[in-house]
Amino acid sequence: MLARLAENLFWAGRYTERAEDTARMVDVTYHTLLESPFGEVAQTWGQLLDVLHLRRSYGDRSIDPEQVMRFLVMEPANPGSITSAVTKARENVRSVRELVSTELWEAVNDLYLVLAARDLEQELAEQPFELFRTVRRMSMTTYGVASETMPRDEGWRFMALGRLLERAEMTCRLIDVRYAQLEAITGPSRRLAGATGEIPRGPDRTDFHHWIAVLKSASAFEAYRRRHRASMDPADVVEFLLLEPDLPRSVLFCLRSAMHQLEVLRDDRPSRATRRLGRATSSLEYRDVNELFEVGLHDFLEGVQQQIGAVTEAITDEYFHHHPSGAMQAIATG
Repeated sequence: MLARLAENLFWAGRYTERAEDTARMVDVTYHTLLESPFGEVAQTWGQLLDVLHLRRSYGDRSIDPEQVMRFLVMEPANPGSITSAVTKARENVRSVRELVSTELWEAVNDLYLVLAARDLEQELAEQPFELFRTVRRMSMTTYGVASETMPRDEGWRFMALGRLLERAEMTCRLIDVRYAQLEAITGPSRRLAGATGEIPRGPDRTDFHHWIAVLKSASAFEAYRRRHRASMDPADVVEFLLLEPDLPRSVLFCLRSAMHQLEVLRDDRPSRATRRLGRATSSLEYRDVNELFEVGLHDFLEGVQQQIGAVTEAITDEYFHHHPSGAMQAIATG
């Protein structure tokens, strides 16, 4: 496969996942803050911008909930907005039409057309939950169509690889949002991982509802309840979203699945991307939740995100750039 086509499929997967996950994170932030004091609301929306790495793009504008939502949903100048991500996913799929099924192209194009036809400004003011639900459902439809209509060739694997890496990073960000929010609201005495390294247990009533929202934003609430029943301990929630091997949105599940795709793609050749991804996966596989809180949850999540970024750089260098060595050698010297 040509490097350019592989790169387009990789980023089509990432952008589609980014649109869905951004919709989930904005939705959970909006709903958990509906009845909160204004100071808390502004602080939490600002933290969400920080976690999405969009504070600089947002500039020095005031942290107003409606303005932040518009920025994250429909700001053309914001490359991380939902509409920007959907547009880029569509452009990438359109450029590789000969490699994807007609059904997949139609699913991606339908999401783009639906957003283009709607009055997003009005929907954000009147019923933002419906807009976010539409983005989530249509994005998941895209994954299902790709899974059911594309052969498991290189094209499908690059698209799946992009989706899995983006999802792993976004799950880390989702947990980090909740961590920063709870720390800001309750102060040092209620930090999830403070100077003592104590493991949080037994959240109060307010925390209970916030953690439910986090699980629902990751489509993990029902699965969590089947595992832990009525418990809503923060440590259990963090462990489930990070380390649960059978949950499609857990970080460990995504990294393991991404490793499988890379191992097939590398065709037994040495791969720097595979080694880096292996290290990132091992950092989760051989830990328990107690250790995560002892080292500091925020720092650990930041480290995992940096490792995922390094994996993406290695994939780009080995597969998408025409270097005389590495995974693309056969094509580059063609």
